[in-house]
Amino acid sequence: MELVTVYWRPGCPYCARLRQDLRVAGVPTREINIWTDETAAATVRELADGNETVPTVVIGSRGLVNPSAAAVVAEVRRLSPGFAPDPDLARAGRRLRLLRVAKWTVIAGLIAASLAVDSAGQVGLSWALDGVAVAVYLVFRLAAAAAAR
Repeated sequence: MELVTVYWRPGCPYCARLRQDLRVAGVPTREINIWTDETAAATVRELADGNETVPTVVIGSRGLVNPSAAAVVAEVRRLSPGFAPDPDLARAGRRLRLLRVAKWTVIAGLIAASLAVDSAGQVGLSWALDGVAVAVYLVFRLAAAAAAR
């Protein structure tokens, strides 16, 4: 069941959060990038008073501009009383969320260590730790992309 269409654009933190929360909730969605689909952008402008405000969600025939995941789930349940979350999608969403938390925990630790060694006069080691933090970020991005498939 793809009752929910999410219009989004790259770089939008609200879009990323909603898409993640809907995955964790097990709500199957059709996701459309408004920067690559002019028809989608026009749909969003129609629903959002002429603006390209994202995320915009269409559930059935109802459009919601920048809704919470709870509002989307409530509307899905209203339109489809027998709705059951997709357990595989929810499991994948939880894995992605865990990866994100782990990524930022490791990176925060590396940045703290970098600041500590920099203040101790070890500039070279500080730069090395900064490089490791960037590498960790990239590795986690690749892992998240693989887990999303």
